[in-house]
Amino acid sequence: MNLVRRLLLAALALGAFCPASAETVQLRRNGNATVISFEYITQDETTIMVKRRDADTVLTYRWEDLDVEWIKRNNPKVWAERKLLLEQEKPTKKMAAQEVEDPFAQQTAATDAKSLVKNLLVSLQDGLDGMSLTANRIDVVCNEFQMDEGLFWLGFDDLKRASRLNGKLEPSVPAEIPTDDAGATKTKGKGKTSTKRVRSPESVAAEAAAQKDFKEEVRAYNTLGYLRMLAEGGTKGKPAWMMLRRTTADREAIKALLTGFAKQAEGLAEKPEGKASKADLLVLKKALENCAESVGRVTREFTAVEARLQSDCRTVLTLVLH
Repeated sequence: MNLVRRLLLAALALGAFCPASAETVQLRRNGNATVISFEYITQDETTIMVKRRDADTVLTYRWEDLDVEWIKRNNPKVWAERKLLLEQEKPTKKMAAQEVEDPFAQQTAATDAKSLVKNLLVSLQDGLDGMSLTANRIDVVCNEFQMDEGLFWLGFDDLKRASRLNGKLEPSVPAEIPTDDAGATKTKGKGKTSTKRVRSPESVAAEAAAQKDFKEEVRAYNTLGYLRMLAEGGTKGKPAWMMLRRTTADREAIKALLTGFAKQAEGLAEKPEGKASKADLLVLKKALENCAESVGRVTREFTAVEARLQSDCRTVLTLVLH
């Protein structure tokens, strides 16, 4: 028996007794606080295939149904493979969906106010689309409320920062407000003088970066960020309000989330297991309902920030982040 054959047989024997350990991947759905570990199998551009660790059940999930930003942070190896796959754009055969029991349907049920708030805090961090910079020209958005574009982009960055659970809202360095002549060029016509404002390089760069994030579907904003900025109020919170009134999808998503958890709080308060924290649950229910109503009124029909919006957002944040 030659050396090569002996080595091959040894490798086969070793593989039979020492099977390779499957790679683990953690998945989470949008709006669902449950995190489940699976054995990773494969993926393509639109789906990921996994196997339950407690059963011989193979499952297929669509990427669009999963919390992609969370998965990206917590599964670097799997995400690196996905990134390479998308870059190469290899045509792969889509995996057929299977009619099997879905473990995500078994969401961790809240048993009291504390556990319900925990689930709520997770859902508040689900990514939102943000304001479309294609459908909304920044100069038009800013001119509507006479806001300097530099201040708008500061608020834009504040919203991204506030959307991180541990993100701190540092005092922003005030942008220099241009005078009537600053940053503008004047042209004379027949008896008339027109002024054309010249955008700063910083504003142009900020918009380019934001456009890139929107195109790549980087969902850097969430309900937590919006609530934090709206609770700030004043000049600091106004850019977030200006963006929210121009994005129906985000507004409806926030309203649905708050209303959904308000119903959960009401239902849990009536159950025996929620009796001990019934008072807290009813307070949370009312706060969520009030905030959902206020957020629902942030539309193009209203040209001023309503006074109760700030207080309603503050109340919810106090109950959730206490």
